[in-house]
Amino acid sequence: MQKSTFMPDEIPIGAMHSLFHAFNGHENQEFLLFISSAEDFSIKAVNYRFLQYFRDRLPALEENVSFYRDKIHPEDYPQFLRLLRSTETPADAKENSEILRFKSPFGHWKRFHFSSRRYDGFKENNEDFILTLAKPLDTSRVQGRREVGLETEQLLQESLNRYRVLVNSLDQGFGVVEMILDLQKNLVDYLFVEVNPAFEKHTDSRNPLGKTMREFYRDHESHWFNTLGKVAATGEPLRFEDYATAHHRWFDVYAFPIGSSKSRKVACLFSDITPRKEAEEKLQRLNEDLELKIKSRTRELEENNELLQMVFDTVKQGIFVMKPLFGENYDIVDFTYVRVNRIINRYYNQNQMVGRNFLKYNPGAAEKGVFEAFKQTMLTGESSDFEIELNRNGKNNWFRISGRRQKGLLICSLENITREKTKSQKLRENSRFRKQLVETSPDVILIFDLYSERVRCINRDISAEEGMSAEKIKGMALLDILPLIHPQDRQKTLGFHSGLLRGADDDLLEVEFRLKASEKQWECYNARGKVFMRNEKGNVVEYIVLLRNVQSQKMTQQALITAEKLSIKGEIARTLAHELRNPLASISMSVDILEKMNQESHKKKLKNYTDIIKRSTSTLNNLVTDLLTASNYSKPQMKKCCLARTTNKALRHAKDRIYLTGVTVHKRYRGPYFINADEEKLQIAILNIIVNASEAMVPNEGQLTLSIKKKKNTYSLTVTDNGCGMEKEQLDRLFESFYTRKPGGMGIGLCSVKNILDDHGATIEVQSVPNEGTSFVLTFPVHEDVNKGK
Repeated sequence: MQKSTFMPDEIPIGAMHSLFHAFNGHENQEFLLFISSAEDFSIKAVNYRFLQYFRDRLPALEENVSFYRDKIHPEDYPQFLRLLRSTETPADAKENSEILRFKSPFGHWKRFHFSSRRYDGFKENNEDFILTLAKPLDTSRVQGRREVGLETEQLLQESLNRYRVLVNSLDQGFGVVEMILDLQKNLVDYLFVEVNPAFEKHTDSRNPLGKTMREFYRDHESHWFNTLGKVAATGEPLRFEDYATAHHRWFDVYAFPIGSSKSRKVACLFSDITPRKEAEEKLQRLNEDLELKIKSRTRELEENNELLQMVFDTVKQGIFVMKPLFGENYDIVDFTYVRVNRIINRYYNQNQMVGRNFLKYNPGAAEKGVFEAFKQTMLTGESSDFEIELNRNGKNNWFRISGRRQKGLLICSLENITREKTKSQKLRENSRFRKQLVETSPDVILIFDLYSERVRCINRDISAEEGMSAEKIKGMALLDILPLIHPQDRQKTLGFHSGLLRGADDDLLEVEFRLKASEKQWECYNARGKVFMRNEKGNVVEYIVLLRNVQSQKMTQQALITAEKLSIKGEIARTLAHELRNPLASISMSVDILEKMNQESHKKKLKNYTDIIKRSTSTLNNLVTDLLTASNYSKPQMKKCCLARTTNKALRHAKDRIYLTGVTVHKRYRGPYFINADEEKLQIAILNIIVNASEAMVPNEGQLTLSIKKKKNTYSLTVTDNGCGMEKEQLDRLFESFYTRKPGGMGIGLCSVKNILDDHGATIEVQSVPNEGTSFVLTFPVHEDVNKGK
């Protein structure tokens, strides 16, 4: 059988004494307990017997000043220190023990059996502690036991055995605890000195004998310490029920003092009442829930009655309840008002209508068919719903009336729908007006649904071309519309879309772009857009676009611009014809003379320069001729050509200028890059940019870079120099006619370049940094054949 008491077997009288409160002269069998710091051996906690035994040394005990040195025999003191220092770390390790001499309160040296182990009940700043028990070895007790006699010893042993059988057979848990106090006499822990087998079953504690509660559960609730400490201090037993969080159980506990008053031990007889408590709590919760449901249902019924009355009195509709009146043949001849709400009272201008007859207040009800409808509802049980027009105060009013039979009563509602009828009539008229407006509008009207990202509505065909009809466009996804827009206009069209998503309701956005009219033709359209509908969060879900073909207007504007250009060019041509012909003739004659007068030795060297002068003279003559014929402006002859080849031709025409200025040329393209262009006109535009770049660079230091890159549907030609660059003011006016800052320049070169690129549907961008250089970026649509081959 498992050992059930912490007291040694050789002193069984102490157990009997502690159970029956018998004063038999064996109080000195109680043990001394003290908990010391493992670092400096200062005392932190003791049992009550320790306080009684050393009450004369309490001040020194509280100060921990040489207490052990004074109370332990000098010869045994080193053994005592070795005992404390040799304590093993685990709490359940084998205890170390020694027999040492302790000084009694009367100054005598008494032998005690010391045993020490590590104590993990509480930690202070990660400090370790040692629990020590000192049990007296009293020789007088042994002598006394011999004098008792064998028969008395056997009786005592039999009594102890019966006690153990009784305790071990209990279904309730039983335990005896020794109180452990700090030096201020506050209960901080208790030691289990006796338990029965049921103790472990009820608490799930493994081998609790000889261990403290804090060692099992460091966070044991303080109210348990308070309760058991009260029993130990007052000596009065206490019956209570309490919950142990550490065990997650409820216990019914009977705690009573046991043993001598010097030990202040407490015995506990307890039972696990968790199932009963849980059942009581469940029953209590059920009762509380039932009470809450009853109160809630009662309150709900009261609120429903109040709500029904409030609804009856506050709804916008008139509500009245009637009961039928029967004639001699049990036929319904009238109705009597049983209940009416305020709306009905106001309508009839009556304060009390209950008990009055229906036909009295409504003499025209029979003629209008209202009485017959109510009568049929009462007879058949079928509900009646109808609208009726009545004249009140000289004005026609529309009413919606409904009737329901309910438990022998007729429940009716009356609603004035005159405003609704008037609004519906206006809405129909507005709908007809809008329909006519949409049908007769010269604009194409589109509504875009952003939930489905499709065209929700379109009023007419955009054009007669295949794929541009209203039938094809309606329901088309927004992304499918993008390929119908000219590649160079797609970015600003997307910006128009984004602007509408961010715009206010009053914002009207406008954009111009080109739509495909045929395989090779694009037509210009003007679009105006406005927010049409938002969702509850304020986000745009629909916007409307008015689309108008402005191709003819653009052609008219272009004709006016062309006429203006021709007028300017005529003036320039006449000026150059007068100013350039004579100097050119003189230069040509001078070159001929130089060739004849040159010595043979220098002839070969000078031939390069005379050839340059001749070619330049020829070029200028051709330019004068072109300017003179500029008034006979003709539209570019667009054909498939290679942008790389055209650029190379422009470079060959500029080679003399490049040679004379010492410019280094870097070509970063190979080709082919097919575009739709008038090669001769495009060559003039590129040549003009190359000549301007050559003039902007320092002689013999110039670096001219030409590169061509392909993007999605375009080719970009970039001409970059490391010349003087331009200020922002120059960039803003760069393509204006007659604007120039070049000495002797006329300001028509870059204006001509811009006009040529506009005719090709190309764009030009200029990026420049003063004293660093300039880049011209020319962007051309890819030829249709290239896109088809993808």
